[in-house]
Parts: sequence; C-alpha cells; structure tokens
Amino acid sequence: MGHIENHYSEVSKFFSRENLISLSDNEHNYNGLNTMQILHLEKVNPNFEKFNKFKNLSDLKNCNNDLKLLTANLYLYHPHINNPLKEFKIIREEKIFTYFQNGYDWIYSTFVSCCYEKLYNYWDRIGDTLAYYLELDIPEFRVGFASAIDKMISMEIYNSNENFEFLRNFKSNEFREFNKHRKDVVHYYQFETTYKHEIEENFNNEEEIEKLWNWKNNMPNYFKNHLNLSCIGFVKTYELIKKFS
Repeated sequence: MGHIENHYSEVSKFFSRENLISLSDNEHNYNGLNTMQILHLEKVNPNFEKFNKFKNLSDLKNCNNDLKLLTANLYLYHPHINNPLKEFKIIREEKIFTYFQNGYDWIYSTFVSCCYEKLYNYWDRIGDTLAYYLELDIPEFRVGFASAIDKMISMEIYNSNENFEFLRNFKSNEFREFNKHRKDVVHYYQFETTYKHEIEENFNNEEEIEKLWNWKNNMPNYFKNHLNLSCIGFVKTYELIKKFS
C-alpha cells in the first residue's frame, strides 16, 4: 500500500498546486452555485426514456472529476517525458531526431488519450441535459452536445441569452477543436500513435519536431483549461435551463 499511497499523495498535490477544481469540490459548490440544485428542476420528458436525472448528474460529475485526476497525472509525469528536441543524433552533420519512449512518457501519452475521451463524455452528458430539460426535438439516440446546440440555434429563442451564447461559442471553437482530436483517438489512432508517427515522418525537420513537442508539452495546461471551461459550462447550462424550462 505504501507505493500506492505515495503515488496518490503526489498526484493530489497538483489539485491545489495547479488549482484543479471539479464540480464535486467544495461540497458541490462552484462559482456560487450548489450544483445539486439541478436535481430540483421539475421536468418529465417522456421522449427521453433512458434519461435519469440522478445518473446523468452523477455521470457529469464523474467525468468532470476524472478529467481533474487525469490532468493532475499529466502534471506529475510531464517533467519526465521524452523531449525530442533533446534526443537526436548527428549523422553527416545533420540532426536526426529520435523517439525511444520511456515509461513515464508512455503513461503520460495514455492519459492524454483518456482526457480527450472523458472530456467528450462530459459534454455529451451536457447535451443530454439540455435536450431533456428543454424538450428539444431530437431523437434520443442522436442527442449529443453539438446536435443539442445546433437545434437550439435553429429555434432562435435562445440566441439572445448570454448563457446560451457561451455554450454556442464553445461549441464553435474549443469543442470543435478538441473533438477533432477526440475522433482521431476513438475512431482512428491513439494520441501516442499519431505523435510517434509524426516524429518519425519528420525525423530531420527541426521546425516540425518543435511544433509536435509544443503540442505534447502543453497538454497539462490544455486540459486544465478545459476542466475550467467544463465547470463554467455546467453553470451556464443550469442557468439556461432554469430560465427556459
């Protein structure tokens, strides 16, 4: 148990060090909202038979909290991952960049792929929440965050609401960007596979290697920002539903 306890102790230090806050923290209070209040919204929507408000909220909080944990692990392993800019050979006066992955880098890359999946799962539950409480005319099996926002845009009644504006802008920008990578991870190639392939394809191109490294190097801060946006998104979703349902 000693090694396990030590590992969790080291990971949990980053919760406070990096101000990683989830919806479950502070006795479920975030930015002035007790997030459990969403359960008090009275709504029965027979078009969504599989929706369970208690399980939905639990899943939102679980995905959100898991993203916090995974991001803390990224910060923990980050100092020990392979930096290709420092790993090269000189062959005939030319830099040849290599990638002999160490164990820390393997774990880090695995967590990156998991972060993409957890983040998508979270916003998928936000889509379910919007569709159920606002009675959006979408078949239950087709509901997702993007489909919910697109339906709401077409209805126009939400377009002047500041809470909806946040969600709409997020969908067009941060969501679209991360979901592009998430689709690659889930349907095509894991983060590590793509990264290693690109390193090998550009083994003698320092400019491209630097771009790849900057992408990978920034992952802890990238998902920290998304964790924050996720929590804000929950508050915006609640306020939106409270006004229109």
